[in-house]
Amino acid sequence: MKIKILLAALALSSVLCAPVQAQDEMENRHEISVSYGVAPNTRWIDFYSDVIPAMYGVEYKNSHYVGPIGLEYFYHTSPLIGVGAVAVFATNNEDGFFEDVKDSYFKRSYFTFMPSVKFNWLRKHHWGLYSKLAVGATYADLSCEDYDANGKKNGDKITEKDLLFNYQASLIGVEAGGDHVRGFAEFGLGEQGIALAGLRFKF
Repeated sequence: MKIKILLAALALSSVLCAPVQAQDEMENRHEISVSYGVAPNTRWIDFYSDVIPAMYGVEYKNSHYVGPIGLEYFYHTSPLIGVGAVAVFATNNEDGFFEDVKDSYFKRSYFTFMPSVKFNWLRKHHWGLYSKLAVGATYADLSCEDYDANGKKNGDKITEKDLLFNYQASLIGVEAGGDHVRGFAEFGLGEQGIALAGLRFKF
């Protein structure tokens, strides 16, 4: 009789604890991340855009590049899958010189938005491994301001705005830290860079 009562108690406790365990596994469904990367897609666009003017003797100096700065949000529908979006900003300003005289000023700004999916291969309390794929578009705001032979603005300015296809494929990502705040690093290819690192907030 005592054995039957004990078994019944164990069965009841397992039923009551099952929802709690399932809930524990899916704590922190939301996450917000900020990151900084190197060598994004738009940086390569800048490089190839400078090739043709350089063939005609234009030299680029005083380059000031910022980005890519990434902001992303994910909602985890299961322990394996997270869905969300990634926003990225990058900008590049530089002077063009022809025969050692300032000839032009270039400014390029890129604003990217990409729906994204994240695959959590390992989701532990203090660390995890994952991959990420994002596909979307970049709004490119480009301008070139001309200077005269004395190195002063002559009023001529060319602007161009365009919408470009873009993506981020992070083949491997690793995160480590506490239950709610973690550092992370990713390696892959795309607008967030071939390598990026940042902070992630889970709740």
